[in-house]
Amino acid sequence: MENQNDIIRTALDAAQKPFIAAMPDGTPVVFTPDEKGAWNYETHHACRAEPARKKGFSTAHDLDSLIAYVKKHQTAGAEIYINADFLRGDISIRAVLNGDTAEASGFKDFGIDYKPVFTPAASEWKRYNGEKLDQIQFASVLTNNARDIVSQNPDDPEAKYPTGSEVLDFALNLEYTEKTTFKQGYREQDGRMNFVFQSEDTGKTDTTLKAFEKFGVAFTPFLGGKSYFVEALLKFRIDKNNGGLILWYELQQLHRVMELATQDIAKALREALPELPIYNGKPA
Repeated sequence: MENQNDIIRTALDAAQKPFIAAMPDGTPVVFTPDEKGAWNYETHHACRAEPARKKGFSTAHDLDSLIAYVKKHQTAGAEIYINADFLRGDISIRAVLNGDTAEASGFKDFGIDYKPVFTPAASEWKRYNGEKLDQIQFASVLTNNARDIVSQNPDDPEAKYPTGSEVLDFALNLEYTEKTTFKQGYREQDGRMNFVFQSEDTGKTDTTLKAFEKFGVAFTPFLGGKSYFVEALLKFRIDKNNGGLILWYELQQLHRVMELATQDIAKALREALPELPIYNGKPA
């Protein structure tokens, strides 16, 4: 029969072995003794039967997905932040679904992000904005994006702009006059421009290519978003060395279009989620 000392020693030895316990929220905790008799412990959240709480930020690819996710998971501390740089055209949205309330602080580490993506057409127009191109290059840009060219400005019905067909005709004429020497360009009183050139086929005879000083673009910044009218000014210079025609366009007030697009996104969020606060800025 074991004596009392052996029994005590056996109990003490058993007590000095690692063991597992659980915190009140169910998180496993492993206790291990060290050589001095002190105890160390380590929590293992990954070993829980289920997470202690929702955590992390998902990514939405469109506004409707963000709205649906917020409706599913929103709590009393849910809030939305819109961070926009209109000059760069950079817009990002973060919905924080466990933020602060008036009564208590929130973890602010669960929610969903959405960054509007530029349409291929908008990216193309932005890419060549202000880019100086030769005749063939400029004609190619106009031809590839002719579907976006419009002759009406909804905010100024009296303003006159060339139709898509007129712009295409101008692009085709640029291709036909590739082997020419341009002498000058001038504007008429109605704003239209004339380019005077001499062709290899016609000898020294001056020929005039008619153009326009501006045209309208139905600019759709983001996938799934609205279109906005943007005025593009036609610019040119004649290369004094070879008589080549250099052309480019300048999109006007593009930052204003980005501001309007952001306002429309905010409006859609307020209509879909009227109970949530929406802030311009970034969460802390």
